[in-house]
Amino acid sequence: MRRNPMLTLTFLLSAGAAGAQTVLPVANASATAVQEPAVATFAGQAITASELEAEGASRLLKVRNEEFKIKAELARELAFRRLQERAARALGIERAELFRRNVTAMAGEPAKEEVEDLLKRYRAQLPPDEAQARQQVVQYLREQRTRAQEQGWRRAMLADARFRLLIAPPRADIGTDDRDPSRGPAEAPVTVVEFSDYQCPFCGRVQSSLHQLKQTYGSKLRFVFKQLPLEMHQHARFAAEAALCAGQQGKYWEMHDWLFANQQKIAPEGIRAAAVELKLAPAAFAACLEKKTFARKVEDDVRLAGSLGITGTPAFLVNGRFIEGAQPYEAFQEVIDDELARKAPAEPAR
Repeated sequence: MRRNPMLTLTFLLSAGAAGAQTVLPVANASATAVQEPAVATFAGQAITASELEAEGASRLLKVRNEEFKIKAELARELAFRRLQERAARALGIERAELFRRNVTAMAGEPAKEEVEDLLKRYRAQLPPDEAQARQQVVQYLREQRTRAQEQGWRRAMLADARFRLLIAPPRADIGTDDRDPSRGPAEAPVTVVEFSDYQCPFCGRVQSSLHQLKQTYGSKLRFVFKQLPLEMHQHARFAAEAALCAGQQGKYWEMHDWLFANQQKIAPEGIRAAAVELKLAPAAFAACLEKKTFARKVEDDVRLAGSLGITGTPAFLVNGRFIEGAQPYEAFQEVIDDELARKAPAEPAR
């Protein structure tokens, strides 16, 4: 993930115990602060909880996100263990035997093609002895298959038991405006807001995960794009404005997709050539860029990112929940599934 040290943090977390929702500052916060109990006093003065939260917003948000993730994982682990114990008792076997039947025996052996492929790709890092190198690769692939089988078994057991996480995650409630490029229905239960930079290689890399999400969830997702060109990337701001100029002609997402697919060509001349390729009206596109029609919109997005403590790209808010960096599909899937489950009525366990 690329970071921009120039962005400053003004995001304010709500006071209270860990797990409370994270929100933006409310109006007349100073009047509210007067009524708050002090968390510290010195020289006849007091420090309130809100002041403390504002001062350490970035660190506190990260701590609360980590605490939420740890608690969520502990809840899943505990539920999974108890479900295994119940299933083992019902079958009259030990939990270890249940694990062997459902994981070890089901994982299978790695395919010969997989072994040969890894041997070829990582030969320089493996032991010089061929037999020893092969043994390491086979063991690695076995462990990988076992982990995948266990994770699949856990997901199935928790889903069958109607596992539901009730801890409230930290959230940033930023809203969106009509100037934001978006795709997907406005009434979709989950909104994914992406802060990205067209020259950031990690941003380009994560697009495949986002495409897979669109394929999987369809109308359940709405995607919103926020421009966050980092100063270290020479042409990123120009690219951001160019995408918005393409949007004037109804082709924002076509330009967006072209930019991420052709990052090595991102320069003014390459982008102008892309406009021709995308059949944009050349005079209107050139005028939009020359007048810097969307410069303020780009700057507004950059400032919003700073106010949220977002200092690098890509960064995402999934219904206000932070996902940082070019995460794999499964990281998004976990949060989206949790959001959909929170919106669905509770069902009794089977």
